[in-house]
Amino acid sequence: MNANFPNHRFVCGNLDLPFVVEAKVDEIQITLRTWTLSKDATISSVVSIDEAVNLYGCHAQPFDIRSGLALGNNGKSWIPLEALKGRFFGGSRSQNLYLKLVSEMGFLIERDIIGRAAWSDYAVWAFNCSRDGMLSMPFNRYIETQSSKQHRNMLLISRKEINVMTVNVAFAENRLSDCSLVLKYNPKYGCVHNFNNFKEMPVNSVGFGIYDMERFYGVKALLPSLRLSGPDTIEAERTGHYTVEMYSKNTDSLVDDVEAKVYLESNSGYLPHRQVIVRNGVARFPLYALGLSAGDQIKLKVGWRNYTGADEKIITIV
Repeated sequence: MNANFPNHRFVCGNLDLPFVVEAKVDEIQITLRTWTLSKDATISSVVSIDEAVNLYGCHAQPFDIRSGLALGNNGKSWIPLEALKGRFFGGSRSQNLYLKLVSEMGFLIERDIIGRAAWSDYAVWAFNCSRDGMLSMPFNRYIETQSSKQHRNMLLISRKEINVMTVNVAFAENRLSDCSLVLKYNPKYGCVHNFNNFKEMPVNSVGFGIYDMERFYGVKALLPSLRLSGPDTIEAERTGHYTVEMYSKNTDSLVDDVEAKVYLESNSGYLPHRQVIVRNGVARFPLYALGLSAGDQIKLKVGWRNYTGADEKIITIV
């Protein structure tokens, strides 16, 4: 775990779906399930705790989605809540509760399968489901919106999905134990999770997201920031030298214990390098004002593989 980005676990009761959400998260594996909740399942339709633990006590098969399973030999489909052996949060425990599986999804950090560009520095992974509780395969949200710059809410509308959980990946080398997670649930139904330590996030539908970090998450940033510096002017046909710093808003200090690849972009001039490695929190690179005249301008950007323009600078040719 990087000290600049603590591996927070958050739960947020703003899910408007009539299901119990279960999340099982380990070092490199995630299982999500949605369940129908009942307080009066007949005894004849409930499997034993031992049988239910055998079926659902472990992770789901990675990269597999199952739904509507009938358990046991006699069409039994309900399990006791106690069989999940996780922490039940929210909802009511005034009487025995029973669950019937709606959907199950397994995920594994296997970069040869999910793509090495997907499990990347500065990534937000979205775990979604449809309004009927059917889970879908998760994805790196910044890859999905890289070209369109579509807002996350519009992305959900276009996919006809509801977000159930997000995983914030600061660096590609992170395991899930290094990442901050936000699990959403309906307070009337509750959620089941295996988080040892977690915080409940305030529920507010206005401004919810990365622009209200401290108010909602209790920290300033879940992901690293880039800061571009260098001269505001370059003489025509000459060279300017620029610096990009990787820092944490949480500690207001350089992130000097992780190497990361930063991507460069300019609308004119010449960049001999389109990628630089940040080491000890700093990377330096030249920019050549070739073929430009006094009064011309260069827009220089630095960003991440799937999130461009984290910082930018306008440079005037003199």
